[in-house]
Amino acid sequence: MALKFVAEQVLKEKIESNFLQKSLGLVAVNELCKLKLSKRILYIGAHPDDENNKLLAFLAKDQHMDTAYLSITRGEGGQNFIGAEKGVDLGVLRVQESLAARRIEGTRQFFTRAKDFGFSESAADTLQKWDEQAILADMVWAIRYFRPDVMITRFSPDIPDTHGHHQAAAILTMKAYELAGDPQAYSEQLSELSLWQPKRLFWNVYQESGVKDIGGYVTPLPQHLVIRIPVVDVYADLHYAEIAAESRNKHRSQAMACLAQYQPTLEYFDLLKGDALTSYTLDSFFESNEGQDVFVEQFNHLIDKLISSRTKGYVENLAKDLAAILLWMNVVPIDNPIHSKRKDIQVLLFKATGGTLDLQTADDLWVAGHEVKMQLNAHIPVESGLILEGITVPFFESVYQTPYEWSGTGKIALQGQLCSDLTPSFPTWLKGEGDANNYAPASFRDIVLGEDESPLAIAVHLNFAGLPLTINLSPRHMENIVAIAPPITGTFDTDIVVLANNASRFVGLTLQSNTNAKQAVKVRLKADKGLEISPSEITLTMEGNSSELVQFQLTSRLHYEKIQQLNFELETLLGVHQQTSKRVDYPHIESIRYFPKGKLSILNSSVIISAKKIAYVSGKNDELAVSLKQLLTEVEIIGYESLEKTNLSSFDAIVLGIRIYNTHPELAVFHSQLQDYVESGGVLITQYNTPYDLSVNEVGAYPLTVSLNRVTDIESAIDFLDSLHPVLNYPNKITQRDFANWIQDRALFLPQNWDIGFQPILRAKNLEKGNEDGLLLVNKKGKGYYIYSSLSLFRQLPAGVPGAYRLFANMLSIGRSNDVS
Repeated sequence: MALKFVAEQVLKEKIESNFLQKSLGLVAVNELCKLKLSKRILYIGAHPDDENNKLLAFLAKDQHMDTAYLSITRGEGGQNFIGAEKGVDLGVLRVQESLAARRIEGTRQFFTRAKDFGFSESAADTLQKWDEQAILADMVWAIRYFRPDVMITRFSPDIPDTHGHHQAAAILTMKAYELAGDPQAYSEQLSELSLWQPKRLFWNVYQESGVKDIGGYVTPLPQHLVIRIPVVDVYADLHYAEIAAESRNKHRSQAMACLAQYQPTLEYFDLLKGDALTSYTLDSFFESNEGQDVFVEQFNHLIDKLISSRTKGYVENLAKDLAAILLWMNVVPIDNPIHSKRKDIQVLLFKATGGTLDLQTADDLWVAGHEVKMQLNAHIPVESGLILEGITVPFFESVYQTPYEWSGTGKIALQGQLCSDLTPSFPTWLKGEGDANNYAPASFRDIVLGEDESPLAIAVHLNFAGLPLTINLSPRHMENIVAIAPPITGTFDTDIVVLANNASRFVGLTLQSNTNAKQAVKVRLKADKGLEISPSEITLTMEGNSSELVQFQLTSRLHYEKIQQLNFELETLLGVHQQTSKRVDYPHIESIRYFPKGKLSILNSSVIISAKKIAYVSGKNDELAVSLKQLLTEVEIIGYESLEKTNLSSFDAIVLGIRIYNTHPELAVFHSQLQDYVESGGVLITQYNTPYDLSVNEVGAYPLTVSLNRVTDIESAIDFLDSLHPVLNYPNKITQRDFANWIQDRALFLPQNWDIGFQPILRAKNLEKGNEDGLLLVNKKGKGYYIYSSLSLFRQLPAGVPGAYRLFANMLSIGRSNDVS
């Protein structure tokens, strides 16, 4: 008790100390600068990690400009170096990484409907796949919504880049710049927004960017404009290098590791469109395209006076000064842009009094129509002059408004029934799936804005010396936002099932109750004709917040090859539910839960395999073994470090996971053991590795070197360099049809040099570099085989590409081919 009393006294003294007031003054200077209606800068790139973090931080924190980054895609086609998310789920992760980066810089985030479909060889190839007019409409909407004075493109529209998405993004930026001010362009937007023409468009000339895919070094020319970024942010006492490094390091899924560079930076700019500069000052560089409004001018003058007084050390009466500005704003016409700052002023006023508000709940999931509990932790110093007058909870079934005549430090319990029309949490940009290369959003707002507005927000009503204030808060469970969940969800135990004609396989479905109440559930699976499901329905009763596993037997009755989608229906008294639960949760981002429709792919195809038992040595976050379990019942997942103690001769084949030499270069210690295994008759398969972050010069038990070369055209013709080779004939005959319907890419990071013992099996045409022969290399050693595959089988198998399964089955079975070669 004594320790608790001492701790409380120390906390009380901190709250009331001059030190806190001085700290508030320092914070206030930075936040006051943000209040000003300043120039707006829109920076544009192709992917979530293409931005220039140091420049964005400088513009936002030093120049106090309203700065935003528009990423054409959400990065769905990238790799994932930290987890198992791919495709759309990787896009969800990279959106969260982008938002985390923007919070560090103090900037905003926008997107378009374009999907990152993987590496692209050229801008022309990219623009053939993207819906150019729809993406331009998104970009124009973003420009008209944000109204930037200056636009900056990360890439040049005229210089071919190592990634086609990059140059394509710059080409689209050039067009969007002109269209935003054209009354004939996307006129349907003008019922919501008005025309806007930015003053200038620049290319931020990249030098050595430090970003893997950003193309090389461009020598600055005399006509390039220059901005010098200093070392230190004087308001936050942080080096811009530290801010930029911390921001860039949020892109961890893309293995972005950036160290702070403690020196001034010169950024170069090429004027692409707009008026020539009359001088080379920053004010001229970022000249506004908006005439100065008398109210805006007065508003900025009032904020400047507050900033001046704080920088001179006067930290008293900030709350009263802000209250005076709010009272003055009441006589300003309501459509004036200064009113966009009202909420920010109210929050800063509240903070200046030393008050804090925090809204917590014991549950991370809520279900519509159910009772929920929250606790508002309110600290309102008695001497602050603030009075807590009431709390409104608009998401309760009956609008909940509680009056209070009390002020002080306390915990306020809020309890009520959630509105029944609240829908399960789901990113708005995913509501329209679109096609392989573009989303189909319901509105521009759904696709462009980087962050969904939470339907869960309470309003805390305060009074400061007769002036009403409203502070909005969203409930949190610990540090995470609360998600709205369906009453029940289902999760399949696999993403794909492979069946031949009349073959059967069991599939598991885990049910999760998200309510406290007991509920009766009827479970059904739904699929097209040709798939027999037994039983047709399962009925059970679930306890509150419990989970149950149910199983169904699937039998194929099709006599031809087909991919089907299997869905489930969970019927309760609250309706029929079809959602699964997904969570993206990493320490460097804000966790997110969302509930898409649950589905499972069924591949009806005849795949023959003679291998019986294999070992899969996983790379980091490698889940390909799950797909291989559709081919074999005995797939043993082992760590590389256990190879020494494992009897390798018990396996027909050993498969090394993707990027294993990137994540576990220590594997080289076991090369001698793996070579003995191969030469005694085993099959060793190594999958692709990237040259990025590779600590060894050569990869593989029988070494070769890898390059940046890729084959990205999924319709590119495949030539068989040795049509009689066992890997193309046993136990499945591989033909051209096995390379149909591939997704995203054919092969990546192809070998560049290999020993004469390797035999290339496949050839494809690279759009830029001609023929590529390193897609599949086979090395016959002793009685066994060593195979190096750069084919993107890790994408094809989960997607249910039948030819990929047949080819992998042949790779695993090659040691049992009766030596057809």
